[in-house]
Amino acid sequence: MDRTSPSSSSTEELSRPLESQRELSLLALLELSNELNVLRDLYEIVDVALYNMMGHLASARAALWVMPEDSTQDAVLLRSQGIPEPIARGLGAVWSRWLSVHVDTLQAPVAIADLTAAGVPGVDLAEQNGVQLLAPISVRRRLVGFIALGKRVGGKEFSALDREVLKASLHLLGTAIENTTVYNRSVENNRRLRIANEKLHELDRLKSDFLRNLNHELRTPLTVMQAYLDSVIGREEPGTQRNAHLVVVREQALKLSGMILNLLDYSKLMDDSAQIATRRQDIAHILREFHEERRPGITSGLRDFRFSSSSDEMFALFEEGRLLQVVDCLIDNAVKFTPQGSVIHIRIDAESSGDREWIRVNVEDDGPGIPTDRIPFVFDSFRQGDGSETRSQGGMGLGLAFAKQLAEKMAGGLDVRSEVGRGTVFSLRLPAA
Repeated sequence: MDRTSPSSSSTEELSRPLESQRELSLLALLELSNELNVLRDLYEIVDVALYNMMGHLASARAALWVMPEDSTQDAVLLRSQGIPEPIARGLGAVWSRWLSVHVDTLQAPVAIADLTAAGVPGVDLAEQNGVQLLAPISVRRRLVGFIALGKRVGGKEFSALDREVLKASLHLLGTAIENTTVYNRSVENNRRLRIANEKLHELDRLKSDFLRNLNHELRTPLTVMQAYLDSVIGREEPGTQRNAHLVVVREQALKLSGMILNLLDYSKLMDDSAQIATRRQDIAHILREFHEERRPGITSGLRDFRFSSSSDEMFALFEEGRLLQVVDCLIDNAVKFTPQGSVIHIRIDAESSGDREWIRVNVEDDGPGIPTDRIPFVFDSFRQGDGSETRSQGGMGLGLAFAKQLAEKMAGGLDVRSEVGRGTVFSLRLPAA
């Protein structure tokens, strides 16, 4: 005899799809957690999380913004899928201010339609572009960013389970963003410490050059002066006023010579030749490693940093240390003159010019660009893109003028092309091996 009642049988049948949905949701969360755990790049983390949530929730439209460290600035749009970027940027500007005020009370996804009564700006624009959900990304009640999701494919509404899964996914994402920010900041701090140490070595080299010049320009004349003073003193009668004056002059000359010798003894450094010795090397491999080293610091500043090469191996003639000085300067320049949310791209290509083969390294950005009337002065000493008569880089002054000199000493060249509102490209050309 079947003891199962019709009502319990119906309940069991209805629960099966829900159980299946819960299993799929759990698998999606586990997959997201595993992938976020191994990533250290902010943009990769955002890509993985966004596609995971869009795929699981069957939404073809989504955008994700991250709050910058400067709380006075608007959220930075990192990725937008299916929503035009100009519209997404505008929504991010108005929503970041509203969410910053309501972060304590809004900790779960909310339907765009429900925001109309709350007087939230941008609702009409969001609905016109198919946005249905807005959800904050917060860590310990602190707004890290937020996400907008479009309507589900097929028109099905987001269920309570869907919203819970989205909320859990955003908790994972918020933790990943915060951990990555801390990690990348520590990597960047270590890089800056290493560069500071290298600059100290460079300062030591300059000190060595100065002391060598000091030795040549001062010590040699002093030696001659001492010889003549000894000769004159030897001819003077002891005890005379003239002899006493000459002895004082000789004593002071010996004192000055001793000070110079002390300076030379104090200087303990390696002799670093100013000559550049180029050799055949794989520039793609070196700059790929450079890109990986600099990427955490740049992406933590909310700029996308990319690398591409037309071939896995690209051989050119250059000195590695000088090459990295040039490219480092160009990257620093791009970071300095582009806003958050920009893209900086190192691109390596081969080209032919006349009867020679060249390797070209482009450092491209989509920043504000350089006005046409200022381009001729970009490589002048002590000038910046804004026209101010100050150094473009601090420390050793590895600015664009010095970068161009280094490129030319490696038998190459450095040029620039730019368009206001469309970005800038600095192009380093080196002879191919």
